[in-house]
Amino acid sequence: MPILGNLSEFPLPEVLLLIGVRTGRLRLLDVPEFGIMDLDLSNGEVQAMYLGSETYTESEAMIQKLSAVVQAQAGMFEFRLQPVASVSRPQSLQVNQLVMSLVCYVDELIAQQKAYTSPEHHYLLAVPQPEIWVEPELNQFFHLARPHLTSGMSLLDLASELNMELETVHMHLTHLRLLGLLRMVNLADPVQRNELEVQETISRKSNEFLRASRAVGEIKKITGKVGIKKN
Repeated sequence: MPILGNLSEFPLPEVLLLIGVRTGRLRLLDVPEFGIMDLDLSNGEVQAMYLGSETYTESEAMIQKLSAVVQAQAGMFEFRLQPVASVSRPQSLQVNQLVMSLVCYVDELIAQQKAYTSPEHHYLLAVPQPEIWVEPELNQFFHLARPHLTSGMSLLDLASELNMELETVHMHLTHLRLLGLLRMVNLADPVQRNELEVQETISRKSNEFLRASRAVGEIKKITGKVGIKKN
């Protein structure tokens, strides 16, 4: 008989501790920004995480994804007893270790997020952009925000520019960072500030080149239509 519940009532760390040393698959459903996530557990040891077409076996990657679930406090969970594939790894990851690491990671992340509301922290498009499926609502936000994130923008400025609630923008930006589509630049750090200035210059030159290319194309169309001939 499966173990079922709501993540708003039973936080993910508690669910993992409840599963303990059981062997089976934990499915997280209707998770904001992610949809469906599967986590294979075997005799108290974590094997792998499945998200869309991606498989995650590294501890850090799994903790990053699961931290979003903990913070969202929404969705359903379902655990079924079943055999799971064993994954070879340099060091085993016990369920209780995952829970402790997850709680510590979320605590640290919340502390960092408070700092990220400062104007010194800018969100910037990651280069190169990973090829990854993005949940429709998050993808719509990304489409609106992307032009502003090419050369970097602070959380407060972006929320004002998009005329959206600060908490909503912060949540979307956090998930985009977890997906590897964005990164953070601290303008108080001279090295990172210089990196942002370089990317702004590249972006500006690229836009100038595109505008010039379009202008040349339009001129060719016009001269072709009026039949201008060269001597």
